[in-house]
Amino acid sequence: MPPERLFADVRTITAEGEYRLGDRDSKEDGVRLAMEQAKRNALEQVASYLESITVVRDLDITQDEIRSYTAGVVLILNQKAALRLDHQTIVVHVTLTAQVDTDEVVQALAAVKQHEEARGELLALQQEVDQLHLELNAANRALATATTSEQVRTSSSRREQLLSRAQSNAMVAQAWTDWIVSRFLASPYASNGGLPRVQALIAEARQLNPDNPHLYAVEQAVTKQPPAPPRPPTPPVPHTVPFLPRMPSYQVVPRPPAASESPDSRPADPSTGLPPATRRLENGPQIYSPRDDPQDGRQSQRWPQRSGPGSPGALNGGTEE
Repeated sequence: MPPERLFADVRTITAEGEYRLGDRDSKEDGVRLAMEQAKRNALEQVASYLESITVVRDLDITQDEIRSYTAGVVLILNQKAALRLDHQTIVVHVTLTAQVDTDEVVQALAAVKQHEEARGELLALQQEVDQLHLELNAANRALATATTSEQVRTSSSRREQLLSRAQSNAMVAQAWTDWIVSRFLASPYASNGGLPRVQALIAEARQLNPDNPHLYAVEQAVTKQPPAPPRPPTPPVPHTVPFLPRMPSYQVVPRPPAASESPDSRPADPSTGLPPATRRLENGPQIYSPRDDPQDGRQSQRWPQRSGPGSPGALNGGTEE
């Protein structure tokens, strides 16, 4: 771990939430509502703590903005639900333990503040979530005071829609902050899971509310990735390049005279009129002469004879046949 991270301020937060079940509430409804309250309480604690840090104050950011921007960097370590009885009323109690890395949060806040689209979306999402929770409380009261089956059905359906919309917006907000952390900070210490986690949050948000109007913006931002930089050329791996055999090289050198003859007594090459030459290969010199080559010797016997003075065929006045 780098030295600058040895004394990073990592805070553990414990938040609670509870819901008192009514006659028309199920246990599952109570757990969802109590969990939602515990998460909101955890974000409030994180926002209050960060607001007191000098480096965050220097960013000139409000507590509402801190609550809007930090959802993706609050790591939930554990959550558990329990039931208890309070004067004939069942109470669902949820305890949530979360962890927040101060350095990571500060970097995320600064990055979000510089990203205009993400900043606008996160603020709008937080405002809608706050409004949805106010309507959710009203729906809970309406369900508790419903007197007819129609009123119960309508109030229950309304509450379910509001809760799904609020949770969907919260997941979209977390997808934004997770994307900012993984995309622009590229921090190896980020515990948000990177791009796969962002895509999973978007899928969960769509499942909760397929008509969420904020899904399009975050999907466009995530998919508009810049092209990857060109990769440098890769050198060939040894033993993968086909081996090309080395061709022999030739060098023409004068033929050394034999012991029994002098250089002037050697016959000239009939084709060039020059003394015989030596052909030198890489594995040593080899004497090359038409007289020593059987093939060349046979060819020399088939050379045409010229007629005329001085030719072999004109000796003694003879003619070539």
